[in-house]
Amino acid sequence: MGNMTIRNLPDEVHDHLREQATSNMRSIEAEVRAILVNSYVAKHTGGFGQQLRAHFKDMGVIGDELTFDRSKEPGEAADFS
Repeated sequence: MGNMTIRNLPDEVHDHLREQATSNMRSIEAEVRAILVNSYVAKHTGGFGQQLRAHFKDMGVIGDELTFDRSKEPGEAADFS
């Protein structure tokens, strides 16, 4: 595994990383590692949205649009009594 040292990180970025690490119950090093790994995975798998599109591609969905028209007829009111 590779090692890395980051110098001259702005204080506000370091403070944000510390807060984020604390909220995720990790060290700052573990938090930065998680951010980098998640970035790599998202780029190489297309991210969550791309994975959803790939999963549902055969269900009539092209891009962000559905391939069928919605009915313009009013539906029946739900009875919650």
